[in-house]
Amino acid sequence: MACKPIVVTRLTFAEGAANLEPTQIAKLAEFIDRANSAFPKYLEVSIDGGAAVKVQGRTPAEARQLARRRAENVTRAYKQLQPTEIKLETTSSIYEDNKMSREASNDFVVVQFHPDYEALKLPDCNPVPIPGFKR
Repeated sequence: MACKPIVVTRLTFAEGAANLEPTQIAKLAEFIDRANSAFPKYLEVSIDGGAAVKVQGRTPAEARQLARRRAENVTRAYKQLQPTEIKLETTSSIYEDNKMSREASNDFVVVQFHPDYEALKLPDCNPVPIPGFKR
């Protein structure tokens, strides 16, 4: 088990789309349920929308607006689905390349829950000083 687990999901959008499809809403609801079951306490939730700039006919301003609309729509759905109030940060980003990685496009929103590692007393991956290490 990783010392600091990452609780994250990615919702992929059709090129140019900003509204959530029913399957995306279902995926978000399932993710929120799993996240709330995994850890009892989170410091915050971050939602980041993305859009590619290098799409035929799309200006950087349009890409920024599309990324922001995606993030806002997911934030709205998140607020309706999340039973617990957790600090929320919503951001959006644009990308020069058509895709962030070989596997996925840049038409997405990432939702990440940030566990409260101190309150949950999770193990430290990088203790300082390192036990048993001598200089």
